[in-house]
Amino acid sequence: MWYSKQLRKIRRARKVARAQQHQLLALELEGIVALTLHSATQTLLVPIERTAGAQVVDTLREALRERRQVLKTEVRQLRQDWQESETLRARKEKPRPDQPVVGEHAAS
Repeated sequence: MWYSKQLRKIRRARKVARAQQHQLLALELEGIVALTLHSATQTLLVPIERTAGAQVVDTLREALRERRQVLKTEVRQLRQDWQESETLRARKEKPRPDQPVVGEHAAS
């Protein structure tokens, strides 16, 4: 159950990153004229030229691409961990050939 919750969480984060990539593209096509930076206590609005906006978009696009790759790797690792745990669980549940199955009595 834990794995499915984690998978949903990661898939949701990938979907958000993809939506941000599309929104970034739309902003780039329209032309970025300012950046707003936020900290815990302050906000700063910085007007920028169109060429500077293109550089910022390139940097943000790369950051989002890397974020999606990291999330994709996490999904792959989570699935691998789940498969390994299922394999181990199946091995533990499978009785060994040298031990009698529950309900059987050893021949005397």
